[in-house]
Amino acid sequence: MKIFDCTTYFSEDMLMDLRFNVLDKFVHKFIVIESIFSHSGKKKGLNFDINNFPKFKDKIIYKVIEKEPIGLVNADCPANKRFNSIKRIEQSYEYMKNGIDQASENDLIILSDNDEIPNLESKQFQNTSKDIILFKQLFFYYKFNLLYEKVKWFGSKA
Repeated sequence: MKIFDCTTYFSEDMLMDLRFNVLDKFVHKFIVIESIFSHSGKKKGLNFDINNFPKFKDKIIYKVIEKEPIGLVNADCPANKRFNSIKRIEQSYEYMKNGIDQASENDLIILSDNDEIPNLESKQFQNTSKDIILFKQLFFYYKFNLLYEKVKWFGSKA
């Protein structure tokens, strides 16, 4: 079984470097998705530079979303803005399938935001025989030293 780690990217080089280093010994390929639009819909430049991660260059599959998702609505009110943001996030997750064409039926596909780094060393993960996995993760509030223990965070999915 090979593991494909799929995540989105905006401009978080430090987090990506941390993610790559933590997961490297487990992951066959890192699928990195970046859009030319922010979640709010503003056009942006591409920020990911594979040369910033030379150690992982052979493991990274980088894909770019160049179009807005179908079904956006007039964003005059806050609810519509949020709806459109969710559509863009959904599009990013859907787009990840474009990077896993090398995966076979028995491989594991992990889907998460780049700040949700699953613990692939846990005995519970290594001993599971489940087809679908939800990773219970620590919830840090903006910084690594701000652990918020009252929230059970289920971020990464596989």
